[in-house]
Amino acid sequence: MAGGLAIRVVYVMTVTRYDNRTIYDSFWYGVTANGLKQGTFFRTPFGTAPTAAHPPLTSLVLGSVNFVIGLHAGTTNQRLVMSVVGAAVILFVGLLGRAVAGPWVGLTAAGLTAVAPNFWIPSGIVMSEALAMLLMALILLAVVRMLRAPNLPNAALLGMACGAEALVRAELILFVPALLVPAVLTAHLVTLRRRWVLLGASLLVVVLVLAPWVGRNLATFQDRTYLSTGNGLVLLGSNCSAVYSGAGLGLWSLQCADGVGSTGDESVQSARGTHLGIQYAEHHWTRLPVVVLARVGRLWDLYQPIQEARVEANEGRPVPASVAGLSVFYLFLPLGVAGVIVLRRRRIRHWFLLVPAGVLTLVSALAYGLIRFRDPFEVCLVVLCAPPLVLMAEAIGRRRKELQHAHAERAGSSG
Repeated sequence: MAGGLAIRVVYVMTVTRYDNRTIYDSFWYGVTANGLKQGTFFRTPFGTAPTAAHPPLTSLVLGSVNFVIGLHAGTTNQRLVMSVVGAAVILFVGLLGRAVAGPWVGLTAAGLTAVAPNFWIPSGIVMSEALAMLLMALILLAVVRMLRAPNLPNAALLGMACGAEALVRAELILFVPALLVPAVLTAHLVTLRRRWVLLGASLLVVVLVLAPWVGRNLATFQDRTYLSTGNGLVLLGSNCSAVYSGAGLGLWSLQCADGVGSTGDESVQSARGTHLGIQYAEHHWTRLPVVVLARVGRLWDLYQPIQEARVEANEGRPVPASVAGLSVFYLFLPLGVAGVIVLRRRRIRHWFLLVPAGVLTLVSALAYGLIRFRDPFEVCLVVLCAPPLVLMAEAIGRRRKELQHAHAERAGSSG
């Protein structure tokens, strides 16, 4: 953790603290985080209207530093908060790896997390990805605990983690049906009736975690709003001519999103954008298979990976760092496949490490493809990479001992 934190702090202080050339989602997070200290609760940048463009937890975490050291110009302090979050990711990935397959797997997964570019890049950006990784690790750790000890505390922990993840990125509420429900219902150490009780308790905790933000949105906006008003911009900007063909295939277009207009509050604008985006997709349904394939290909760096790195540069990810992350990701993929084989042969449950890949693929297919949307799965990938690396290290250690023993025998014989 100390080494990983040092990498992230150096990265912030030497690279991303100077990232002030473009305005993207990080500006919203920074403004809303500072607004908490200034006495305004989630108001639009450059305005006073209420906003729920993103869920609140990232801004709340970023804003916490202002109550400790006060407001300061720039975003360096907020980036350092993300660095601390990134260091916490190292800890919880290590705990997850240990819970899945033992201490050496945990230490190996933590080590990979500390140095892999796709983990320290988000830690230098005022965005939600570092926190999403942390909560992904916590969700998966809670799943393991639930499968091994199905009880109310573990059910509450799982519900809390899933609810908090949805307060970081709204679409990740899908982890409730995809991870929480099957984890509770497949816990075979208790009766089926007890499992339903635990499921009810876990879902109740999810509701309690979400209730303050959802209640605020329902009481604030004209159209019904639960977690976010951002879906309209997402659907409008990802369903238009600029991203249905050409160089932008499968991406998101700001120019297209401008068509949402400025009349009405955010919920009204979101509803308008949702309608226009779905309408465009319906009118161009023959292009949808190609567009969806491009979106998914971009998510997994299988389509235009270098262009994707350049696109991500507009969201605080320097191209050299993204290319380094791409190279390491390609190295990790075969190791991850090997890890699945190792865990399967040893009859170690690991299905929950694969589920996030399906959830994120679905999200990207419905929205658009960016590398940062894949960040929660990076947590799963390093845990899957660890078992074959541990086995290789053990094999090398055994071979070295055999050679030393053989050398000692030869030396004794000659003596």
